[in-house]
Amino acid sequence: MRPIFVVAMLALFCVSPRTAAAQDCETSENQMELNLCAAEALEEADTRLNTAYRAIESRLTGEDDLKQRLRATQRAWITFRDAECRFLNANAEGGTIFPMLESQCLADITSERADKLEDYLVCDEIDMSCPVPDAQ
Repeated sequence: MRPIFVVAMLALFCVSPRTAAAQDCETSENQMELNLCAAEALEEADTRLNTAYRAIESRLTGEDDLKQRLRATQRAWITFRDAECRFLNANAEGGTIFPMLESQCLADITSERADKLEDYLVCDEIDMSCPVPDAQ
């Protein structure tokens, strides 16, 4: 009986966030499903962020100073995002709800940053507050 228990426990630990795709996140009822759905939302936000970041970086060809500033800004933003979510979820740390809350927080802040980076890709040519040159 013990080997069956070990196999069952391994199966639980090997569930990836991609398994959440099989979940109906609108009707999830248990904490494990909710955690997986929140992890999936974070993965989607992170994909959007990385896509926008790479598009900006590709537009900064020959703009080494701007590229360095972009990298420094992104590193600082990641530090802020992670610290903000650790602060906001401190009371839940160690609980079963913590992974969901942490993923939701990270996803929300990451999505906001992705929105900002995406805005940089479509700002007006005469907008001096836009650091990204037009692609044309």
